[in-house]
Amino acid sequence: MSAFRCILVSMEIDQILAKAEQAETEVVELTSELIKFNTAHPDGYTDECVAFIKEYFDEHGISSEIHVTDPKKPNIVANLGGQCARTVLWMGHLDVVPEGKPETWTYPAYSGTVKDGSIYGRGSSDMKGACAAAMVSARILNELGGSLPNNVAFWFTSDEEVGGVKGAHWLAESGKLKGDVCVIGDGNGGGLEMPSLDLGCKGGATTRLISRGRTAHGSVPFLGDNALRKLIDVIPFIEKIGEFKLNYPDELIEPVSASIAFVKAAQNLTPEQELAAERLFDYPTVSCTMLSAGVKLNVVPDYAEATFDIRLTPGTDPGKVKTQIESLLSQAKVPGVEVEVHAPARAGYYESPDSAFANQLAGAVEKAAGKPTFYKILTGGTDGISVSGIAGIPSLGYGTSLAGQAHQPDERVSVANLVLGVKVYSTFPLIYTG
Repeated sequence: MSAFRCILVSMEIDQILAKAEQAETEVVELTSELIKFNTAHPDGYTDECVAFIKEYFDEHGISSEIHVTDPKKPNIVANLGGQCARTVLWMGHLDVVPEGKPETWTYPAYSGTVKDGSIYGRGSSDMKGACAAAMVSARILNELGGSLPNNVAFWFTSDEEVGGVKGAHWLAESGKLKGDVCVIGDGNGGGLEMPSLDLGCKGGATTRLISRGRTAHGSVPFLGDNALRKLIDVIPFIEKIGEFKLNYPDELIEPVSASIAFVKAAQNLTPEQELAAERLFDYPTVSCTMLSAGVKLNVVPDYAEATFDIRLTPGTDPGKVKTQIESLLSQAKVPGVEVEVHAPARAGYYESPDSAFANQLAGAVEKAAGKPTFYKILTGGTDGISVSGIAGIPSLGYGTSLAGQAHQPDERVSVANLVLGVKVYSTFPLIYTG
C-alpha cells in the first residue's frame, strides 16, 4: 500500500470511528426491532426479519440479495463494491434458541427493552445485536462511495442454532459463499475491557445412546426389561469421556491459555466452576442434554434415548473420541444399549494466529477499543465451521455479546459493545490487504 493510500485509509478510519459513535441510537433501535421478531426454534422462521433488513438496505441504497432453500428461512446478503478483486465477508445469524419459561424473564423475551445501557431480549447477545451493528456498518461503508478498497458482503443467515442446515451450511455447499476472508459476528469479543478475537471455535461430537428392552405392566416390572433403567446405568460411563485427554496443535497453546483466563475473568465463577474452566480445552466437555423414554405411567418402557452435547477443541481428532466412547459403552457391560457418535473429519475450525488476516483483524479491534487485542478460542460452535470447512474461506470471530448471556433468561447486550461492533465491522474492510 502506498504512503498516500495509507494516509487516506487513516483519514477514512477516523471518519468511520466518529460515524460509529454518532450511530449509537440507530444501532440500539435496530437491535430492539430485530429482537421483536420471534425467530426461535423449533420453527426458526426468519422471513419477516429478513424482510425488515431488506427494507433497511433498500432505504439506504444498499444492494442486497435473498438466497433461499426454504421460503420461511431466507438468507440475505448486502453487497458493497470495492476497488479491487478481494472480498471481505461478514456473517451473522438471525435464528435464536427458545426463550424458555416466561416467568424467568424480567422483561418479555421479545420486547427488545432498552434500559440502563443494555438491550434485553432473546437473541440480544446471540446475536441480533451484532447483526444490527453489521447493518449500520454496511450503511457507513456504502456512504464511502467509490473509495472502498475491498468488496464487502454482509451475510445474515438462518438455522445456525441447528447446524446451518438452511443457512450457512447450505450456502457453503451450494457455492454461494465467495470471498477471501470472513469475519464471524458470533461470540464475545470482550468489549472495551478485554478486546479479543476468536481464532476459531470448538466442534461437536454429538452422541446418542439407544436402549432397547421389553415392556410390561408397571406393577410387575420383573416381567419386563426396563430400557430407561439400562440407559441410566450407562450414562455415567459415557460421561467419562470428559476424562479423555485431547491433543491440539502447539500454536493453540497460548490462545487456549488466554481463553481459559478470559472465561475466568469475564464471569463470577465459584471455585468448582474455576476448576472446570481449567479443563475446558484439554478435555472434552460433555453434557447429557436430552432424555426420551416411556409412553405411560404404568408401562415399563421398552425404548429409551439419551443425547449428549460433547464439544472438542479445534485441531483435535474426533475419530479418537468416537473410539473412546464406543470403548466406554463396552466397559458398561449393559446389554441392549448401543451408541451413535457423530464424529466429523475435524473438530470445529481455527486459523493460524500468525496469519496476516488475524493480525489485520486484531489491528481493527485494537484501533476501535484503544487497547491491545489477544486471541482466544470460542467454546461454542458458529457458522465459521461451514464457511471455513466447506467453503474453504478463512474465518475469524469477533462478536458483541456479553459473557454468560447466550441462551440465558434476561439475555442482554450492552450499548457500548454494539458501538464497538460497528467500529470493528466497518473499519476492517479498509484495513485488510490480503
